[in-house]
Parts: sequence; C-alpha cells; structure tokens
Amino acid sequence: MTQRRKYEYGHEGQKDAIPYTFRPTRVHSTNGTVANAESLVQPSGPSSRNGSQGATKLSPNSNIILDFGLDVGGYPVFEFIPGTPENTAVIRYTVSESLAALKPGVGDGYPFMGHAGARFRSEAITVSGWGGRWLGTGIQGGQRFILIEHVNGAADVSISEAGFQAVTDVTPMSDLPGSFNSSDDYLNELWITGARTVQLGCASKGSFAPAWHVSAIGTLIESKNIAIHEKSQNWGQIDFSLSLYIVSGSIFTVNKGGQFAPDPGATEFYLTVGRNGTGTFSRYDGSSVDIPEGILSTGKWHNVKFSVRGDSNATMTASIDGVEIGAVSYDGISSSGPFGLSAGSDTAIIVKNLLVRDIDEKTLYFNSLTSQSALEDFATGTNYYGVCFDGAKRDRVVWAGDFSIFGPTIFYSTANTEAVAGSLLLFTGVQDSQGQISSSVLASVIPSEVPTNDWKSSNFYSVIYAISSANAWYEWYQYTGDTRFVNKWWPAIKRDIEYGLSFLDKETALITVEGPAAMDFDYYDGPTPGTHIGANSIVVWALRNAALISDSLGDSVALEYRETADKIEKAVNDRLFSNSTGAYILVDGNNAVGISQDGNAYAILSGIASAPGAPSSAGAIIEAMRMLDTPFGPLSFSNTSRFLPIVSPYASGFHTWAAFEAGMDDEA
Repeated sequence: MTQRRKYEYGHEGQKDAIPYTFRPTRVHSTNGTVANAESLVQPSGPSSRNGSQGATKLSPNSNIILDFGLDVGGYPVFEFIPGTPENTAVIRYTVSESLAALKPGVGDGYPFMGHAGARFRSEAITVSGWGGRWLGTGIQGGQRFILIEHVNGAADVSISEAGFQAVTDVTPMSDLPGSFNSSDDYLNELWITGARTVQLGCASKGSFAPAWHVSAIGTLIESKNIAIHEKSQNWGQIDFSLSLYIVSGSIFTVNKGGQFAPDPGATEFYLTVGRNGTGTFSRYDGSSVDIPEGILSTGKWHNVKFSVRGDSNATMTASIDGVEIGAVSYDGISSSGPFGLSAGSDTAIIVKNLLVRDIDEKTLYFNSLTSQSALEDFATGTNYYGVCFDGAKRDRVVWAGDFSIFGPTIFYSTANTEAVAGSLLLFTGVQDSQGQISSSVLASVIPSEVPTNDWKSSNFYSVIYAISSANAWYEWYQYTGDTRFVNKWWPAIKRDIEYGLSFLDKETALITVEGPAAMDFDYYDGPTPGTHIGANSIVVWALRNAALISDSLGDSVALEYRETADKIEKAVNDRLFSNSTGAYILVDGNNAVGISQDGNAYAILSGIASAPGAPSSAGAIIEAMRMLDTPFGPLSFSNTSRFLPIVSPYASGFHTWAAFEAGMDDEA
C-alpha cells in the first residue's frame, strides 16, 4: 500500500472540481545550483498549471525562496517531473509570513492544535524518480514566503509547480458583497486588509480533507496529530484494545491523559518498530521497555492491548498478540483525561475494532472503525459546516473570543453568513453540564444540543471566552435579524450566561474567577485570578445583549438580566475604578497589577463607563489608556513585569471598537 497523500490530485469531495491554487509571483532568491528558477512563477487560478515554461531544477544542497506577494494559505502542492526511476531525493519546504522568520526547517512557529491545520511550518518530502503530484495532508495558512531546499540524495529534483491549494474563498476584494472604495487610499487599504484577513480565516462546508480515511478494511491514519475521542474526558483507568497494521514507517501513538499539561505530548505513548525486528514501548520524554524480536512488525495485523492503572502514580501496560511487553510509568503525571490515537512521523497505519472498557469490564466504547462514525467520534472528518477560525496562520479551531472580533468584520466585507452560522452552531453545540459553551472547538466536531461533561476539556477555556460566545450570538441577531436560528439555541445561550453568573459573589455583586477560569487571550501569561475587570465587564455586556435578544423572543428573563447587569455595574464603578490611573484596575485590591486594554474596552462597550454616577467617562478612559501606547501600538497591560509587553491585535480590536463607542474616532 502507498500513502494516500503522495501523488494524488485533490482531496476527497474535490476530485470532480479543479481547485484554485495560489502560486508564486516572483523568485526572491536562489542558492546553489538552481536551473530555470522563474519557471515556478505562475498565475494563481483554478487550473492544474498555467503556461509551459518547463520546470525548475534543484541540484543537491541548493534552495530557492519564492514570494507569493501577499498572505496565502491552503494544502501545499508540488508537481515533480519524472527522472530516473531508481533515484530518490528529499526536499524540504518551510513557510513563513515574513522573510525574517523564514528559518530553514522551522518557519514562523506552529499552531496550537492540529487536524486540518499542519502542526509544523516545515515538512520533508521524499521524491521518487517516478515524479508525480504531491499534496500535503495539513493546511499551511498565513504565509507569504516558501523556502524549498534539496536536503538529501544525489539526484536532481525538477519541480514544475509549487503552491497552495486553497480551502478558503478566493473572491477578489472588489467583488465582495461589502466591497468598499473611497477617496482615501489609507481607508481603502485598511478595509482590504480586514476583508482579506477574514477571507483567509473562514472556510466553506466540506473544504477540509479528512484526517483519517475509513474503509471496510479499517481506518487509515497518516496524521501525526493526536485525534481525541471527543467525549472521553471522564474515562479513568481503562483497558483498550484494537487491531493494528503498520503499513509503512514505524510508530503507533496512543494518548491517555491531558494533552497539554505539563506540556504537549506528556501523556503520549509509542509502539515503535525498530531495526532487526526489535522495538520499544515508551512514553514521550520518559522511560521505555524493549519489545522482543519478532513481536511487532510492519505489513502484518497485530492485536494490541493497553491497560492504564493509577492516577498520580499511573502506568500504562502494553501487550501484543497476547505477549505482555511491560509497563511504562507516567512519571507522576496524571493519567486522568481523554483518549486518542495517531500515527508517528512518516508512518501510515490501519486500525480496526477499537474496544475501551473500565476496570470493572464495563464497555465504555466500541467501534469497528470501518464506518463514518469513527470520523465523527474522533472529529477527524471534514468540516460539516462553514467555519471561521482565529487567524489564517493558526490552527483550524473555532475560538469564541476571537470570533467577537471576526464576526462584525465579516458582515461588513465578505458577508459569509454560512461560516458565521456554522461557527456559532459548533461552539454552542459543545456545552458542559455547568452550562459553559465551548471556547475552542475543532471545525470537524459534530455538535449536540445535549450538555455533557464528557466533552474533552480542551474544548473549554475560560469565563471570558465562554461569555464571548453569548455576545457572538447577539452580533448574529444584530446583523441578520434572524431570530429563528437564535431561538433554536436560546436554551444553550441562557445556560452559558448562568454559567458566567455562577462566579458572582452575592455579597460584593462582583464576578470572581480562579484557576483556569481566570485565563484570557494572553495564555502565555497564565491566569489572572481575583475580581477581574475583564470578566465583570464582559458579563455585564453579555447580560445586556442577551436582554435585547430576550425582548425579541418574548422571554421575560430580560428583566432579570438587566437588573443583574445594573448591580454588577454599580459594584464595578464602586470598587474597580482607579483614580490614580483614570481607568479601571485589572484586579480588585491590587493597584500594582495595573490596567488592562481589553478590560477597560469591555467596560466602555458594556455601558459601565457611561453609567449614571460613574467615576469617569468613556472618553476619559480612552484618554487614560494612552499610558499603554508604544510606537508599535498599545500594550495589552500596563504592568510589563507581570505580563509580556505585547501588542495584541485581539485586545486592540476591542480598544478600537471602544474608542468609536466613546465618540473618539481619531483615537480609533
């Protein structure tokens, strides 16, 4: 069997259509022996190739940097010209939004999560002498430059096409429904930048290729991204078994436990086929045990079984075809958390008949892995709805907080209501039993109207982001007037608001958050616990927005929402305003922690800063926020010893919005 990603045209569901491909606009530079470099400069468009300029030839140890002229994104695609069949070589591509960050083999960072999005900004490709078309399995988004290097092998490599197969709308800016043109060139460019940003950050239904491929034989997995069973969060100590066939490569990966604590990969375990018929069973950055010779091999079906026992002192035991391999320790890391599978680097596997039981032998899950249900359970299929994610260069994940910035921009530019509705449906259709709506959900998830704590924990983030979900619904209502869609999900929206109010201290009338619930957009700074201006202001904003929706739906809860918002507003103005800064402090009782950009913006947008008897005014707070200014834009926080001194497009978006709300158009 051959890996599906190698040398095939198009993804499933796209074979009858010729996709649009972004191609370079110029050669930036070459190094070493590169012949006919300009051949790769081709017009972008819906064809397999434009023109007939031959091919670019890379000799060993040479490279070429291509410039696309602006940010592009999609599945990387290369067309290799056949050479001598027995000769092979390896090329490596690396992508970056800026030339300065185009570090070979690294690029400009990596996304937080995977699946449709590639986990790394670089990939090595083995090119056979037969040539052919190579199409990547992971989307690379938000890059302008690509570095292509000949890194191994004695044979030259001839490339007739290099680009990215688009998965987003490619409508020219001038043809968009919200197309804007004025006598001010700066405003025109500003609008185009915003429209282009949301265009690259949204995708139509069915545009993502499945990460897994199901057939009557089983499920073919080539993706390195761990696919988590979406509702396995509460699986504790378990036994799980499956049939495994390693097609090529050497590594089969299983995950049991929190994916991102203490760091990505900490709860991943590997079965690895070694040379000379030996192998290992190991944990990421941990211990390992040897697999006896002949027990694990490629090209053969194996029955594998794993047992997870313990929590803080946990181990995972493996057996292959009835032969016990041994136990590997979690080394003090908790085994609590979800279950997932993947293939290792350069590995293709087939799995079937997955059975998961608890320690009392109760069946928690069974799937033959021969039907579409496997893709649905592990969220490894296509995207069943149009979606918008938090940026072209990031993961293919719908983030509720970021959507509050994205949403209004869409209505004024691309008018992609399909993607807005799909995003709302996705994060609202993933809700826990406490009412918290998902803050970060994969585009390939199947939503549900039934709340459950079985959803994997990484679907949820913080109070501020959860409440942002409710505000996003108001934006839909405000811009479309569609109450039918809102009404269907209104019970879930109300549960989300009640979740936010569960943090309300009845004595102080203020929202107080601790632990993970106190996270914000600045994940790199960790949580900011306490009575938080951001959490309080956004809850007031959501309550008032929800009250307006309630009025339209005829729900009497509107009165309660307004009364609660007024009480929190008064408490915020009484306790969280700082006379010394002229703005709202980040956390009650801690003047040293300074002020935040988003928290003060929310205070303006929610109406808190303009309330009767407020200690200041919206305009005065915008003036006070100038203490955040730098030559590169306003910082997110005034305290640069507690918080990284970063200019955030996310927080600055709300800052701009608040400045307009305050009537300070020039400041915006």
